[in-house]
Amino acid sequence: MKVNNSDLADSLPVSPLSTSFDATIRFYRISAKELSKLTGVSENHISEFRRGKRDVSTTVLSRLLDGVDNLAPGSRQHFFKLVSNQKQSPSSYRQSLVEIIQNADEDELLDAMGVIANRVRYLRSQLVS
Repeated sequence: MKVNNSDLADSLPVSPLSTSFDATIRFYRISAKELSKLTGVSENHISEFRRGKRDVSTTVLSRLLDGVDNLAPGSRQHFFKLVSNQKQSPSSYRQSLVEIIQNADEDELLDAMGVIANRVRYLRSQLVS
């Protein structure tokens, strides 16, 4: 289930993924029409994601990043550089994590649960030390 009705979306900050993707598209002058044809993701979906009005799954994001890098080599790296340099507020991290969980498939959730379990074990071991 995706939580992304317009009232909630309007009150939340735009995700770093959306802003970085939009900045990458602008920087490399990639049209949504070209990207849509190449990836099979609708222009409307791309536009709403760029404006932070709609989430994308990890699968769709991967297709979009493959597409932009195909149209403009180096653009995927540019995107990741922008994402890694953006500072997020704690509430933004929390929202991003919720969005990731809601969009994850079963295998991704199982992997995440393993990482979470390891993190909890680590934190508990630090309390004992």
